[in-house]
Amino acid sequence: MKRKAPKAPFWQYVWSVWLAINFIVFFLPSLPLLYLFLARKAWYPAAHTYRKVWGSYILFMSGIRWKVEFEVPLDKDKTYVFAPNHSSYLDIPSVTVMIPGYFIFMAKAELAKIPLFGIFFKNLDIPVNRKSAVQAHKSFLEAGKRLGEGTSICLFPEGTIPPGSPVLGRFKDGPFRLAIESQVEIVPITLPDNHFRLPDKGSFYGSPGKMRMYVHRPISTAGLKLEDTEGLKQEVYRIIESKLATYAHQ
Repeated sequence: MKRKAPKAPFWQYVWSVWLAINFIVFFLPSLPLLYLFLARKAWYPAAHTYRKVWGSYILFMSGIRWKVEFEVPLDKDKTYVFAPNHSSYLDIPSVTVMIPGYFIFMAKAELAKIPLFGIFFKNLDIPVNRKSAVQAHKSFLEAGKRLGEGTSICLFPEGTIPPGSPVLGRFKDGPFRLAIESQVEIVPITLPDNHFRLPDKGSFYGSPGKMRMYVHRPISTAGLKLEDTEGLKQEVYRIIESKLATYAHQ
């Protein structure tokens, strides 16, 4: 007979409610300002700055101490495809807060249904309808267009939070094909702690504490062709997997 997983302490559920309250409290008073930022594409960077401030407020008020380390400094004049591991619903806020500059997310279309956050996502970012090959292809064409315009994009190679997280799930080809087709550098990102702050276990509970992020050296795709997708994917997988193992002993 399969044993049930132990329940989290009550205070962790209380903390999660506090997280949700802070999610709403900062957002609602400034809703008119957000709609203003989203009214014109030229103002999208301002909308992204807004959500950086919003994310910082949520994390700070929830007792989360974040720290980012760069293997090498990112070039503010370059366009990147960011590729973080995915283990928590806090991944998007943490990446938003800790990666400098303006960039957008490309992720599953279901995120547009999340209250409040969906206002950002369906306007600022690129939703992917994974149930329709035609719609998914259109999303990737849009992503290629945005990269061509100089806008960096963040995609989670696992596509969704894997059941065994923080152990890496299988990587999809999308981020790597996109980087190769657009001939932009891809940046592996390791998030070792998000799963422990807010795990995806079917119940809404979590805890305050550290939230680290390691931004690896960008990998050039210059000269690579689509047949090199698998090799690039495996390289990024090994980089993140190795770093996760290092953090597990710290």
